[in-house]
Amino acid sequence: MNLLDSGTKKILIIFIKTLGIYTILSVFFYCYEGLVDQQGKYYSPFLDQYSIIKLILNLLIYPLVWILKILGYTISVHSPSVWVGASGVTILTPCLGIQIMIGYVSLILGFPAAKKLLFLIAGLVLIHLLNIGRMLSILLTIEKHPSVIDISHDIFTYLSYAAILVLYYVWVKNYSDIEVTG
Repeated sequence: MNLLDSGTKKILIIFIKTLGIYTILSVFFYCYEGLVDQQGKYYSPFLDQYSIIKLILNLLIYPLVWILKILGYTISVHSPSVWVGASGVTILTPCLGIQIMIGYVSLILGFPAAKKLLFLIAGLVLIHLLNIGRMLSILLTIEKHPSVIDISHDIFTYLSYAAILVLYYVWVKNYSDIEVTG
């Protein structure tokens, strides 16, 4: 007696594969984060010198500062903090979008479809651009309306997630190796 039809088996395999990739990447990043933490027990100066976290932070801060300067704001940077006038934010590792990048990469690699490399690159670039926009919006909200910062932080975060889900949907709908019926 077969408990699962072929469609259910395919979905279950995709789910397990995606979850496995997500788990592996998350554990790898958690370990890597510990190796580049200067207060950590297993700190590696070599890895810290070539830190992916610092690279992503700089790729977030520099465009953010550039845009704010174009808009006429006075900016002060004390990495990982960015100040607009008297208001500022400290950009911590969770703010870099690395977890959403890991989730997106897991979704793409776990699903059987064509053009994976193109959508991996497009998605990672989109996540980063959305994160720059999110940080810009948060900084401007802090500067103009500091009382709504918690709400604006959540709204900008959810909009970023929605955009990634739309990109994933477009990819699955147009390039899936699985025939969708119904």
